[in-house]
Amino acid sequence: MHVARRVAEQLARPTGIAGRMLGHVMDIANRRPTRMALDLLEPRPGERILDAGCGSGAALAELLHRAPVRSVGLDPSPTMLNLARRRLGPGAQLHGTTIEAMPFMDGAFDAAIALNVLYFCGDDAAMVAQIHRVLRPGGRLVAYITHRDSMEAWSFAREGVHRLYDQDELRSLIVAGGFAQRRVRVHERAITNSIRGLFAVAVKDD
Repeated sequence: MHVARRVAEQLARPTGIAGRMLGHVMDIANRRPTRMALDLLEPRPGERILDAGCGSGAALAELLHRAPVRSVGLDPSPTMLNLARRRLGPGAQLHGTTIEAMPFMDGAFDAAIALNVLYFCGDDAAMVAQIHRVLRPGGRLVAYITHRDSMEAWSFAREGVHRLYDQDELRSLIVAGGFAQRRVRVHERAITNSIRGLFAVAVKDD
């Protein structure tokens, strides 16, 4: 199998030693966008917050550092969940499931983050629809992905595993998932001199 294809598939669902190594690399690469996403989220004490696609738990650790929230993480990769448990401790609420199949009740969360996961969302916007479902009225979502123009320079992103977005495409996906267009904002921001990121902030109608 071509190296770029293997990397793309590991990014979609990390496994084994290669997955663990890639998880550590991505934690380093995503420090800045993670901080920027949590700045936009503005977590408040006591809130119940979902990390949809928590990976190694890096964003959850930063979230708990910022505010005394009740955090929940989910990820379909056992490799990533093992890293998250080691990072967060035995008391962390972590679930091994996809976003589309998450078991939470409607309106269970005050807020959610979805960082570097919407690349793997289908045309039916089921990932976004499920996040919308589990947010309470007035609940908010912050999502991050790298801009299409930056992604297209990377060979793994041309393997057909990742879905790529510009601002309008990301906004359309979130609206297709149930958020009202007037309550969706998409910001483009520089991550490095050569990488541009997209941050979406969406609020569920009351």
